Amino acid sequence: MTTQPKILFVINPASGTTNAKPGAEKLKVFFQEHAHVEVAVTLKSGDATAYSTQAIAEGFETVVAVGGDGTVNEIASALNGTNIKMGILPFGSGNGLARHHHIPFNLQQALQIIRQGKYIMHDAVSINDKLSFNVSGIGFDAHVAHLFGKDGRRGFTGYVNLVMKEFNNYKESEIEISHEHGKSNHFMFLTALANASQFGNNAIIAPNALTHDGKVDLALVKKMNSLQLPLFFARAFFGKITGSSHYTAMQFNRFTIRSEKALPLHLDGEPAGYSDTFQVKVQQGSLKLLIP
Repeated sequence: MTTQPKILFVINPASGTTNAKPGAEKLKVFFQEHAHVEVAVTLKSGDATAYSTQAIAEGFETVVAVGGDGTVNEIASALNGTNIKMGILPFGSGNGLARHHHIPFNLQQALQIIRQGKYIMHDAVSINDKLSFNVSGIGFDAHVAHLFGKDGRRGFTGYVNLVMKEFNNYKESEIEISHEHGKSNHFMFLTALANASQFGNNAIIAPNALTHDGKVDLALVKKMNSLQLPLFFARAFFGKITGSSHYTAMQFNRFTIRSEKALPLHLDGEPAGYSDTFQVKVQQGSLKLLIP
């Protein structure tokens, strides 16, 4: 008798807005002839990492994030460097990594990807020894990430409203980027550290980013006035951001950013404290991610 592979679905009920997450029975029925399915539900930050670590010890072949980029980050951070495959059912607010990899929002189609088992060797980006798999950032976007959801409201509209509210008062900072070819200084409003192409909701900050090339796409955005902001947004959503005079892109596999003051950091959309030094390096091909 052949033992079925084991799949753990980690469901974050707080992720996203109104979309109902799939129940355990539906998941078990879909995989009943293919795999043994177990389900864990998170109650607080850190639970997804703990469940994934336990799954490693118990011999699961696959762990699936049912949530957004924050849930994905927790699970990927635990599975990184192991032989366990990771899947995504996108149920978050932005779903940046799922959108980058064209993982469908239709539940049956997304489950079929997990059942087929096709995967890539996905990079991880270490930022001050914490891991990022989609897009992280320093500056204004991190400032917004530290505020987002504190009033209990999430979703795209809430995010845009918060951006508009905070935009005028947030100031540029001078940073120094040190890399293998030397150093350069820049004034930045935000600096995106992109493994994948977009923040989420199809807001593309690094259109040339690949998650398996061993490099970070470093996107620097200078301060603009509020009248220029709608055009910049439009460029992002149409994949034309590189044409903006406020945008500079570069690409490295290892670098350090130093700033004149402590700046906020977010990791895949989740607030991650403040620092005046950010040491960044790529761990190439360290995560098995299931894709279409």
